[in-house]
Amino acid sequence: MLRKYIFKALLLVFASSPVLAQNTAWFELNQTYKSGIELLEKGKYAAAAGQFSQIEQSMPKTSVAAEVTPEISLLKENAQYYLALCALELGNDDAEGQFLKFIAKHPVNSKTKLAFYQVGRSYFAQKNYTKVVEWLTKLDRNSLSGKESAEYRFKLAYSYFELKDYKTAGELFAQLKNEENVYNDQSIYYYAYINYLSKNYRVALTEFERLKGSKAYENSYPYYISALYFLDKRYDDVISFAVPIIKSTKQLYETEMFRIIGASYFAKSDYANAGLYYQSFQQKDLGKTQNNQDNYQIGYTWFKLKNYNKAITELEKLSSSDEYFQNGMTALGESFLKTNNKQGARNAFFKASKLTLDKELQEEGLFNYAKLSYELDFHQVALDATQQFINTYPRSVKLDAAKTLLGEILLSTRNYKDAIDILESIPNKNREAKAVYQKVTYYRGLEFYNERAFQNAISVFMRSNDNVADTDIESLSTYWLAEAMYEVRKFGESVENFEKFLDLPASRKTEVYNYANYALGYAAFEYESYRKAATYFGRFLQGNEIDRNTINDAVLRLADSYFVLKDYGNALVYYNRIISSNAASEDYALFQRGMIQGLQGQNDEKIATHKSLLQQFPRSNYADDAGFEIAYTYFIKNDFEIAKNDLSVLIAKYPRSSYVPRALITIGLVQLNQDQDEAAIETFKRVVNEYATTDEAKLALESIKNIYLEKSDAEGFLSYANTTSIGNLSTSEQDNITFQAANNRFLKADYQGTFESVNAYFDKFPTKPIHDKHAKFIRAESLVRLKRPDESIPDYEYILNDWTSDYTERALISISKIYLSQKKYNEAIVHLKKLELTSEYRAHYGYAINNLMEAYANINMPDETLQYAQFVRDFEKSSTEEKYRADLYSGKANLIIGDTAEALKFFNLVADKTQTVTGAEAKYNVANLQYKKGDFKISLETALDLTNKMSSHDYWIAKTYILIADNYMGLKDNFQAKSTLQSIIDNYESDDDDILKTAKEKLAAIK
Repeated sequence: MLRKYIFKALLLVFASSPVLAQNTAWFELNQTYKSGIELLEKGKYAAAAGQFSQIEQSMPKTSVAAEVTPEISLLKENAQYYLALCALELGNDDAEGQFLKFIAKHPVNSKTKLAFYQVGRSYFAQKNYTKVVEWLTKLDRNSLSGKESAEYRFKLAYSYFELKDYKTAGELFAQLKNEENVYNDQSIYYYAYINYLSKNYRVALTEFERLKGSKAYENSYPYYISALYFLDKRYDDVISFAVPIIKSTKQLYETEMFRIIGASYFAKSDYANAGLYYQSFQQKDLGKTQNNQDNYQIGYTWFKLKNYNKAITELEKLSSSDEYFQNGMTALGESFLKTNNKQGARNAFFKASKLTLDKELQEEGLFNYAKLSYELDFHQVALDATQQFINTYPRSVKLDAAKTLLGEILLSTRNYKDAIDILESIPNKNREAKAVYQKVTYYRGLEFYNERAFQNAISVFMRSNDNVADTDIESLSTYWLAEAMYEVRKFGESVENFEKFLDLPASRKTEVYNYANYALGYAAFEYESYRKAATYFGRFLQGNEIDRNTINDAVLRLADSYFVLKDYGNALVYYNRIISSNAASEDYALFQRGMIQGLQGQNDEKIATHKSLLQQFPRSNYADDAGFEIAYTYFIKNDFEIAKNDLSVLIAKYPRSSYVPRALITIGLVQLNQDQDEAAIETFKRVVNEYATTDEAKLALESIKNIYLEKSDAEGFLSYANTTSIGNLSTSEQDNITFQAANNRFLKADYQGTFESVNAYFDKFPTKPIHDKHAKFIRAESLVRLKRPDESIPDYEYILNDWTSDYTERALISISKIYLSQKKYNEAIVHLKKLELTSEYRAHYGYAINNLMEAYANINMPDETLQYAQFVRDFEKSSTEEKYRADLYSGKANLIIGDTAEALKFFNLVADKTQTVTGAEAKYNVANLQYKKGDFKISLETALDLTNKMSSHDYWIAKTYILIADNYMGLKDNFQAKSTLQSIIDNYESDDDDILKTAKEKLAAIK
């Protein structure tokens, strides 16, 4: 490099001094100068310095004028430059000073610019980049060209780079990287690197990629390209680029490339390859640069490869609390779980839960920390952590799981109440939640049961059975549910649940399995399902029970079941079994045997058995029972005197027995049977006075009432009743009794008495009588039967003001009948329409439409008549006769509207099919139409046919005879007409219709 600059200097010397060749002084100096140049080119800087020093120190032998010629002066200036250059190359301390001196003395010398450059180059070689910048920046960069310019700019750029002035360095490298020079690759490299440092990754990548194929940087640029691909998440490009290179070349940053390749495979979730390259990285790195991210990714890679021990080793290296630490702690926790180190897992999850970088991981950490705390029996910690989770993450997808966990914790601490509350807040329980809920509700149910809070126990036992996960728990819950049902007297439900318990396979291994038969027997007995009770008491006795008292009780209950079922044979078998074994309940068995004998009609045997009971067990609890039954049996046998005496003895012997009022009632009944009503009343009154709180007192008062009411003396009874403690009757009770007296008279068809009693009832209870409508109804009905229908109308109308009354329907029927009978058809129609249109009165729909048809016909409304006639024909419950009557009315309606042909069709239809009064009326109408048409002979034939075939209908026969007379008149046969009319007058007996009047008027007209 130095030779190039010396050659240029020589050219300058000879070009500037063409005439010095003839100058001896100059020649000598020039020879020395050339010798120095040659030595300089050979690197003999000391020898060269000697030559240049001679030139500087030489004095010319010629005149002064000759010595200072421009040529010699220039030669000496150049020698000074080369002396400084040699000093620089030799590393002399005064080299810089010599250059400064040269520059100062010769500012216009062509070597001055090179002086700055040479000093800069020298310092560059010494890596003194500060000095390089200092010297090279003194040089005008435009003063250099070609290779010198490129070298100058590169070394200045590199110096700025080393001094970390990347901006200035980058600007210089930016120029050089696109020029054709020896510094092209270097400039690209450093320019790319500066952009890499400045995070201008896209520019950096573009420049580094220009170095592909560069031998100078083949061991360094692949790292940067790989890193930039990785930063751009071009993981496939990292792998396809870096893997072949690292396998084929020795890379300067091999360790880093292993890390990048491993991380790329990690990013692609290719954990097998990631593991291979991470291993290579660690073998090269030896822990020098491995950071938190590496610790996490390497550890997580081993975790995914299920090498949990290696995962733990790497993940435990995590230290600083960053995002990798939180992720790593989560993976570490999972790895510890896989190696059954729950304590380690718990600690890891705890650490993850304390960081807020990733909320999801924090949430997961807290949940797992709580769960593992519970599993490791840190119950209070688990409780606090779980509650914290629920409060902190109310919308978490793990909320239900957390609530389930809290339920488990509360279950383990026997806090069943709170456990139920938290688990019931889970809307859709999974199997795990159901399992916990099933347990806590079962145990809570047992708590309630033991506290005798049976209703509460039932509620939670039922909830337990609605969430079955454990069949053993289901079995026991069902059993105790049945027991609780029994305690609250829900015997039917108790039976169902005991049966369900016995059917469950898990029940067979419980200690209460056979006992459940006994309990079920009791429940069924109380439920009055005696056949089932007998079945299960029998099964219990076939089991392995060893307690004798329980066995004997089951035998008695089995006997009782058969007793209620009237299976007296089997009942006696088990009662006799107790009697023969001399069991503690032998007296009860004897009593029951006597009762069976009585039921079987063996009254004497019953008496004998009960007397035997009294003899063997005089102090028995059943002594008074037996004494009463003996006396009562005599009563049944109609041995009234013996019965009365024995009952009197019983009362005297057991004055505090519960049988005393029953005995008195029986004595009163004996007296009634002996027609001793007054004595009976006194006996009954004793029961009322002395045993007012018993059921017998009520029965006695009822008996007294019946005796009084039989006499229709309600006032007498009320007067007595109000003097007693139980007969101080309320207004409503007095109301009932007073009304009952009136109603009894109605039921006995005493209608006048009913009318009077109802009036008395309303007089006694003028405001809001209880039986208001019922009383008005029977009064109205009585008035109708007393032939006073008009007086009944107000009562019926009163009832009809309330459509909710039990008597509304009957009142509608009754009042419509009255109006129909009185021919008040418009009034009848109003009530008949209500019967027709009210769905609750459907049973009387047929009655309504038939009478509406008749009512409309009678007030000459043919359209409505035809409509209801059709309703009658369409009604599925209409009788044949009713349908004929509908046809008859259709004919009559058609007559009114003038359609004679249609009317005649209907009349003929009816007349041909029935000979009832409907048929008679229809045939009369046929004959009458024929008469009106002038067909007297045909009309006469039709009329005579009617009289021959329907002779039982007096009114229509008589009316037809009048028509016959009219036909004779039409035929001019006055004799026959008069004879026919006279016959009617002589033989027709009824004065309730118009027959006789019409016949007489027509006869008079003929005469």
